[in-house]
Amino acid sequence: MTDKSENADQTSYTLKNEIEELVERGIGKKKVSSKVLLVNTILFIILLFCVGSWFIYDHFSDHNTTHREINCYVSIPEIVVNLRSVNPKGNILRATFNLQIYNKDDEERIRNFIPIILDQLLSYLRDQSISDLEGPGLERMREAILLRISNIVRPIKIHRVILKDFIIQ
Repeated sequence: MTDKSENADQTSYTLKNEIEELVERGIGKKKVSSKVLLVNTILFIILLFCVGSWFIYDHFSDHNTTHREINCYVSIPEIVVNLRSVNPKGNILRATFNLQIYNKDDEERIRNFIPIILDQLLSYLRDQSISDLEGPGLERMREAILLRISNIVRPIKIHRVILKDFIIQ
């Protein structure tokens, strides 16, 4: 019986030695060339970029509004307001706006908000001076009006505010 156990010990010892020699010589390990590694890294980065782009497009774009035609307009009645001024005579602004909306069905719903919209427009425009409405100030005014009206008529989406008349006297 001792012969069998000694024989088993020698066999396991020789197998261990052979495995250690193979590992030392590098047999059993696959060497990857630097070109293959570089190509795999570039492909992985491109894959990450594509997945990230898809994620951003899918989650942060408004799919419903990008493919619709925007040809519906709602007129806001004429507004006449005194502008903020230091001179005693003052300046008067007369303006008419159109709202460009995405859906014709929302037109009637927006018309129900006209009194509130007029109130917000009057409050905002009364606080403006002539210098506030010149040059890039006119675009800032449009953005501010769009923001105010969008907050009033939410969840209805407004594409932009169009100036129909804008006269300062």
